[in-house]
Amino acid sequence: MIRKRDVQWWVLEAEKHPDSAPMIVEELAKRLIELDEQNEQLRNELLRLRRGVPAATDSARVSALQQKVESLRDLLETRSSSEASVVLLSDRLGLAEMSLSRAQGLAHSGDPVLDSRAMLELRCLLVAQPHDELLLLTNKGRGLKHLVADISPLGEGRSWPAPAAPALEPDERVTAAVPFTDAPRFWTIATRQGYVQRLVRVTADRGITQGDPLLKSPFHSDEPVAILDGGRGDILLITRWGKSVRFSQRAIETQGSVALDIEPGDEVASALALPEDIEVLVATASGCVSRRHTEPFSARSRPGGSGKAFIQAQDVLAICPHVPQSQLLFLTYGGVLTFVPVADIPLQDRTNRGTQVCDLRRDPAVSVTLVP
Repeated sequence: MIRKRDVQWWVLEAEKHPDSAPMIVEELAKRLIELDEQNEQLRNELLRLRRGVPAATDSARVSALQQKVESLRDLLETRSSSEASVVLLSDRLGLAEMSLSRAQGLAHSGDPVLDSRAMLELRCLLVAQPHDELLLLTNKGRGLKHLVADISPLGEGRSWPAPAAPALEPDERVTAAVPFTDAPRFWTIATRQGYVQRLVRVTADRGITQGDPLLKSPFHSDEPVAILDGGRGDILLITRWGKSVRFSQRAIETQGSVALDIEPGDEVASALALPEDIEVLVATASGCVSRRHTEPFSARSRPGGSGKAFIQAQDVLAICPHVPQSQLLFLTYGGVLTFVPVADIPLQDRTNRGTQVCDLRRDPAVSVTLVP
């Protein structure tokens, strides 16, 4: 018998490998036919038991068979869900997920996702696929992994479920997270004070297994803020005050590099891998978004130096690729979700404060993510 999660895996594999989709779909159809045959066999056996055996004699066996039949029926009749999930993450490793459709419903009603106490512990929200895995980093540089499929659904109480294992140390907090389907060969980690380090995936996995720090910043009280694909291409970092720097990821030294000189009071807010020049979106806590092309922001030969103004703001939250027909999802301090289509955001050719896509000045956003 195959489980519902197995069916989802076949569907996702067909989507990821369109050239092999006919063969994958054919194999899945064979499995479902086998499943249907099992269903019919169990139905027939149940009918024989009901006709030929007194109910009191084998009631336990009849009941067990009935449950199997019902589970098979549910599997056959229920649509395999490949809907993305909105994942909420607290700094103490609280994890909760909800379907994208549920998040859209909450955004439409204006009801808060979390209560005020739970919002104080929020680290970020992410959009992940059912078979994704999360890579998490703590303020001590330690790495953790968690399957999206194992995350508890967000309850009606609007509070965090019990923290996921393994537990954090008393003074340890989650500070960065990224969902991934297939782990890249390299990971690049950026810290709040502008330190970057590039790790081979095998080395990172070994450190995660052993509980060792994946990086150690030369700056006091520094912590990771972004994890990204460290493969080919450049990295683009942006600070809370809208300063940016771009350089090749291969230029990062083995022991790590200082990406840029950060002014007192400023800090790195987000980072993005750039395999090539693309359009990007920079979103702020007040609801402004700047859409710009990365070509004018040419890559430096090596990390370091002062940043270049990307947006006129002091509350930058995130930078992400511009994907047509996608949406930005804001989560405010009050726990309210807001979806914003990116199609109507104009392309800017100079540095300004961006476009006010939603007015969040009275209830600023604490996190924002792209919904492809």
